[in-house]
Amino acid sequence: YFCSSRAELLARSCSRPIKASFGPSFAAMACTFPTNQAIVVGGGLGGMSAANTVVEHGGRVVMLDKSSFCGGNSTKATSGINGAGTKTQKNKGIPDNADIFT
Repeated sequence: YFCSSRAELLARSCSRPIKASFGPSFAAMACTFPTNQAIVVGGGLGGMSAANTVVEHGGRVVMLDKSSFCGGNSTKATSGINGAGTKTQKNKGIPDNADIFT
């Protein structure tokens, strides 16, 4: 299914039976969880990106991570993180921005 909104996604998921192993409280939460809130599992770049998107659109987020710090596998990356128009580029006189990055 393609859902154009989180509310539609929840509505579709509530119209199908939810596994009994999750229990009735899970089913009730899935159908009544506010559409302006999100629970993000994982504090890596993907989780941070998802949480940031929710906040930018006026939502509220709770982020859960198994580590005592965020970053996930990205903290182990040695080749850096792709970005455009960074402070480092500006300080080194490298002309770059989001328009020419892609």
